Amino acid sequence: MIRIRTYLYKITFVLIFVSTPKMGLAQLTMGADGLALGQATTALQNNSWAIFSNPATINNEKKSVSFFSLRNYGFVELTDIAASGSFPTSYGIAAFGFHRYGGDLFNETRIRFGYANSWNNLKFGAVLNYNHISQASPYGSGGALGIDVGITTMLTQGLWLGAKATNLNQPSYDFAANEESLSRELSLGLSYDLDQNALFLFDIVKDVRFPVAYRGGIEVKVVENLKGRVGVTTEPNTYSFGMGYEATLWEANLVFQRHETLGFSPGIGLNFFF
Repeated sequence: MIRIRTYLYKITFVLIFVSTPKMGLAQLTMGADGLALGQATTALQNNSWAIFSNPATINNEKKSVSFFSLRNYGFVELTDIAASGSFPTSYGIAAFGFHRYGGDLFNETRIRFGYANSWNNLKFGAVLNYNHISQASPYGSGGALGIDVGITTMLTQGLWLGAKATNLNQPSYDFAANEESLSRELSLGLSYDLDQNALFLFDIVKDVRFPVAYRGGIEVKVVENLKGRVGVTTEPNTYSFGMGYEATLWEANLVFQRHETLGFSPGIGLNFFF
């Protein structure tokens, strides 16, 4: 009886989230810090998770490796796990990213390789992104290759403007049952660093399938090395808060995001610097 109830629970769960794609898709923004800032990461500089947002803002100061996990709405079957890394070289910055979401009945995997460089106050970058979705029968599995690009420039001291476009080549999954396009998104963002004591972020995001979304976040220094973060998004409406502690060679971040309908999602991230 317990096995039957568990199996029925999983089937009902998958049907709900697959039939509501805006809620059922994995997080596109990785990293506990960026998520706590309302996912307003288009102009966030030296972002350890930029390969999942704006590749132009990939961390160019240090080599880094990062890990992240998020339990969406408290469901084990809706867990995001991700890793990323960036490696500055004399020819630019190389980066990689890995992300997996879901469970046995439905899961999504993304493998990303990126490159970023700069010229004067202009930074630019691109990402090659392989996406794969596996679904329970009869929906099948499918993969697709996408291309993301981004730029960012300093307008004045501490003020940055960023822009990015995802899946420019309009890729689609070719499932056994049907064909489904990957998310295509344009975003424009601003970040303002107030003497390293406070950081203000704002994004305007347009997914071709959904209305315009607005995202904003604030990061403040609480005490030395300890930061507090809050953020908000529309479409869907979410609220988030978190904190981070940064040492010389590592950083730990916590986030709690609340969806107005589905509830809380706790997450944790670790960044290591070399």
